[in-house]
Amino acid sequence: MHAIRLRTEHLQNPMGIDITTPMLHWNCAEGLRQTAFQLKCTDAHGALLWDSGKQTGAQMCVRYAGKPLCSRTHVRWQVRLWDENDMPGAWSEEAFFELGLLRPEDWQAGGITGDYRPRRSKRYPVDCFRKELSCENVAQARLYITACGLYEAKLDGKKIGNFCLAPGHTDYRKRIQYQTYDVTDMLGAGNHLLTVMLADGWYRGSIGAWGIRNQYGTETKLLAQLEITYADGSRDTVVTDDSWDWSNDGPIRFADNKDGEVVNANREPSYNGKAKVTSHKVIPTASNNIPVVEKEHFTPTVTKAPNGKTLLNFGQNIAGYITFKIQARQD
Repeated sequence: MHAIRLRTEHLQNPMGIDITTPMLHWNCAEGLRQTAFQLKCTDAHGALLWDSGKQTGAQMCVRYAGKPLCSRTHVRWQVRLWDENDMPGAWSEEAFFELGLLRPEDWQAGGITGDYRPRRSKRYPVDCFRKELSCENVAQARLYITACGLYEAKLDGKKIGNFCLAPGHTDYRKRIQYQTYDVTDMLGAGNHLLTVMLADGWYRGSIGAWGIRNQYGTETKLLAQLEITYADGSRDTVVTDDSWDWSNDGPIRFADNKDGEVVNANREPSYNGKAKVTSHKVIPTASNNIPVVEKEHFTPTVTKAPNGKTLLNFGQNIAGYITFKIQARQD
């Protein structure tokens, strides 16, 4: 008998949680009945954090009870099971979880916004932020990021993570959830560009049955902290501040969850301005949840409506967006 489907707080290898004594779950494979189990947890360097020893019981979840965990701690864990004949099986494959930024003082970054004074009656293009950085011999890199609005972050033009509509919908007056991304493999030696687009989302955009706007505020905000650890143990931290380049003259001229998008593919952001420093009273907390990601891809049936308009029939109701290619003349 051996353990499979190892989960931490029902999540597979979560990055950046803030639960310091999480529940560890598993399922059984082979054998008839689990009669005992043993958990072993180590840190990123292999140092032992917890060895439960052999524990009699059929439960397939247990709360972490090892050494106290702090911000950024990376924990790797395994399970060994005993079957109905009290025969031990092999150790499971390793799973992991990693703590995020647990203390307010862990945040060195400050909030930034576009360099304009928003008016409640006006809709605005997507804000584009950019930060240049250089690094080499990177051993580990983590991006902690959130927004009042919706963000999409990229490194050298490649999207970071697979979260759609990040950071998700909350009551931003009480909770702002941040995400943690492992960007180690994206930071080779040399120069890099970290770019972030910021849209209204649920914070400032249309929400609810009546399309109410500015429900949580009028000024969208971005908060990001990139922590880089080098092979020699030294560290660099890139934070959002007024050194970031900014403009809102990019291709997405309008973006709203309910009202759609207006895109001018001829445009590129100029980044000819600078971000403006702002603040928000709520300290970010970890998401601790499953991200919204792209799932199935559907190909529609194309038909014509009686008025001549083209209809795309996907065969079911979906929550998603369409992709298409066109041939057009550039003016």
